Amino acid sequence: MTSYTTNWILLMLLSAIWGGAFTLNKFALEAYSPEVLVTGRLLIASIVLLGFVLIVFKKINIDLSNWRYYFFMSIVGIVAPFLLISYGQIGIDSSLAGILMSTMPISTLILSHFFLNDENMTKKKLIGFLVAFTGIIILIMPDKNIIENNMIDGIYSELMVISGAILYSFAAVYGKRFKITNPLNASTGVILYSAVIMSIYIMFNIDLAPHSYGDYEHILAIVILGVFCTAIATIIYFQILQSSGATFISIMNYLIPVWAILFGVIFFNEDVSWNYLIGLIIVILGIQVSQTKRKRDKI
Repeated sequence: MTSYTTNWILLMLLSAIWGGAFTLNKFALEAYSPEVLVTGRLLIASIVLLGFVLIVFKKINIDLSNWRYYFFMSIVGIVAPFLLISYGQIGIDSSLAGILMSTMPISTLILSHFFLNDENMTKKKLIGFLVAFTGIIILIMPDKNIIENNMIDGIYSELMVISGAILYSFAAVYGKRFKITNPLNASTGVILYSAVIMSIYIMFNIDLAPHSYGDYEHILAIVILGVFCTAIATIIYFQILQSSGATFISIMNYLIPVWAILFGVIFFNEDVSWNYLIGLIIVILGIQVSQTKRKRDKI
C-alpha cells in the first residue's frame, strides 16, 4: 500500500472521528460548560498519549527548547478552536457546526500560498476559493427557525465555529512549516501543553468548575472525546500533516460535514435545512476545483 493510499484511508478515518465529535460535544454541553468540556477531554487525552509514548519509546521525549512550537500549536490549534467551536455549538445544531468546518480548506489555501513554498496559489485555486466562499455565504444564511428565534445569536454562533476552523488552518500551516519531531511526540507535546493551559485557566477561574460530575452518559461522552476524538485523532492528524501537507489535510473538512449531518440526524433528530446542503455542495465544488492541478497555472 502506497503512502498516498494510506493517507487517504487515515483522512477518511479522521473525518469520521471528528465528525462524530460534534455530536458528542453537543451532548456533553447539556451537562458541562465549554471550559469544563475542553479541559476534561484534554486531560484524558494527555494521560492516554503519555501512557502510549512510555509504552512505545520507554521515555517521554518532549524537548522544552521547542516550547514556542508547542505553545503556538496548543493555543491556536487546540485550546482556542476547541473553545470557540464548543461555545458555537451551544447555539446551533451539531450538523451545522460540522458543515461550517468546510471553511478550513479555504483559509488554508490562502495561508499556504503566503507561508509554504510548495503550496502556491494558482488560477484554479483562486477560482475554487471564490466558488467556495459563495458556498460559505449560503451556509450561514439564516433559515426560518433562526429568524423566528434570534438571528443575531445564530449568526454569532456560526461565526465562532468558522473562527475555530480558521485557527485550525493557521495551526496546520505552522505545523507543516516547522515540523520538529515525529507525529506521536508532536501530538503528546501539543495536547499536554493544552491540558496544562486549560487546567491553569480553570484554577484561576474557579467559578467555571463543575458543580456536579453529571451522569455516566455525559462522563462517557467526555471520555470518548478525550481518547478517540483528541488523543488518537491528533496522532493521525500529525501523521497526515507531516507526510502530505496542510492543503491535503484541509480536504478532511468537507468530509467531516457528511459524518456530522449523519450523526446529528441519528442521535438528535436534527433537521437539515436547504441552505446546508446547497452551501455544502458549492463549497465542495469550489474545493475540488482548487485541488485540480494543471501545469503552468501559477498566478
